Amino acid sequence: MEPKAVIKPPKLRPGDVVGVISPSTAVTSKKALSNGMRILESLGFKPKLGPKALEVHGGYLAGTREDRLEDFHTMFLDDEVKAIFCTSGGYASIQLLPDIDWDVIKKNPKIFVGYSDITTLLTAINERTGLITFHGPMIQGLDKDTKGGKFTLKNFKSTLMKGDAGNLSGFTEWKVLKPGRAEGKLIGGNLNIMLSLMGTPYEPKWDGKILFIEEVDETIEGIDNYLWRLRVAKVFKKIEGIVVGKITNLYPIDDDDASWSDREKSLTIEDVILKATEGFDFPILYGVDFGHDVPSLTLPIGADARLDCPKVGRVGKLSISEKFLED
Repeated sequence: MEPKAVIKPPKLRPGDVVGVISPSTAVTSKKALSNGMRILESLGFKPKLGPKALEVHGGYLAGTREDRLEDFHTMFLDDEVKAIFCTSGGYASIQLLPDIDWDVIKKNPKIFVGYSDITTLLTAINERTGLITFHGPMIQGLDKDTKGGKFTLKNFKSTLMKGDAGNLSGFTEWKVLKPGRAEGKLIGGNLNIMLSLMGTPYEPKWDGKILFIEEVDETIEGIDNYLWRLRVAKVFKKIEGIVVGKITNLYPIDDDDASWSDREKSLTIEDVILKATEGFDFPILYGVDFGHDVPSLTLPIGADARLDCPKVGRVGKLSISEKFLED
């Protein structure tokens, strides 16, 4: 199959209407959602909540599959809406994939943003239509009162209103795990969710890509397993580089019967990354500001990027090499 032509969505402008939908799990906090909607207004946008966005079905879903599909398609078809944001993640975005009308998206390209389980939709949309999508904050999690929250909002607004090429600025320093330079289109998101697409018709084309990954609520053992699944699937033979974001809420391995756990020093995330990628010479940048509940960049999936990693332990850079929004 020939690669899809890149579709760049139009940039946002002050006063634009932006849609807010719940493609996966039900809204967990109406207070947090209301706060997020007010923050969108403070950024100069007019948020429009999907008709089904507050539905609850089965105790955890944001409405039935049909409800969620209807809101998804309605927002793309609504000429007034210039971007689509998501309330939260979950595990149910994959339910939408078989019945998404990809032509609706291609004929009505617009900014689509989310992370966590929304990685499913970000990846599938980009893969099926060529539309650049955005790994960025969820509306329930927007925060203007902390330094990290302010950093997230500033980058969020700049990314979606300017779409300029250039170096990404960090809230923290980003550590080089493997040196080198790479160029390729950005692809990625939540590691577990990316793996769930493997073997499906929506699995991304890995060749020549710079893969970015983040994870939450996992153990070292779980991260190790995920990385080896990528290796066994030969993904590491195809990609040009890896950008590791924040690994949030890392759980200790809890096994009362494992007497060896007291005698053996636990591996670190850096250890398991280096072991899983042993023998591959692509650059790896670690600790980049994206992920769950941390100061987070908004990253354009499908845009051309550059990874610059000098010597191990030094500070590396990630940059976007092309304008990724239409005027």
